[in-house]
Amino acid sequence: MPHPHCVPDAMANLVINEMRALYGARFMQQWQGLTPRELKSAWETHLSGLSEREVHAGLLACLARDWPPTLPEFLRLCRPWLNPEAAYHEAVAGLAARRRGEAGRWSHPAVYWAAVATSTHDMLHSTYGAMKARWERSFAEVLGQGSWEPVPPALTELPAPAHDRASRARAEAALQRILATQSQRGTRDGRAWARQVLSEQARRGGKRYSSTVLEMAGRALDIETGARAASARYQDNRRS
Repeated sequence: MPHPHCVPDAMANLVINEMRALYGARFMQQWQGLTPRELKSAWETHLSGLSEREVHAGLLACLARDWPPTLPEFLRLCRPWLNPEAAYHEAVAGLAARRRGEAGRWSHPAVYWAAVATSTHDMLHSTYGAMKARWERSFAEVLGQGSWEPVPPALTELPAPAHDRASRARAEAALQRILATQSQRGTRDGRAWARQVLSEQARRGGKRYSSTVLEMAGRALDIETGARAASARYQDNRRS
């Protein structure tokens, strides 16, 4: 979830003081030639978009480093989720937690929505090496949106039967409207509706769908990717 941005002046002072305490002369040598005011100004400028929590995460990561990070390195330490591989493993852990009815730990909504766009089934049943290209493509596309819906709460309990029937009826009606629209457009992809639903839900300002529709879309794509994997295994076995 997003956090309020910190006051750059206060955070710049904190970071510089912590760097001096951790690295002493090594830090000052890295910035030699700059006046104290210029040094502070450089850090203020680049810390202005970070939250206090992110800055503290960067400082905590410095404890494992023998040498002071450069300014770009420190910014990456503050936001480790920007690293595709780190974000992937966070997403897998978060998806596994949601399968158990837990919220999961998400450092940024983009990580969650990239996981949804990639396929929760494949994320949970594949290695990073196998998913690397697909994940990095989805992650880059979601990051490029610039704004993201919050991570939705995990479903922890089933609704009452009557409410469930009414919700499913509304969901099926909404699904029929989506399918009718795609039929008019001449879309032949039987899973296009599911991708449309998840894409709209992830986009800020996009159309909102009920949890039932989202669940149906997710299952449809999981079924699709599962069928593709089975087909690929069958073809491999025939070739061997």
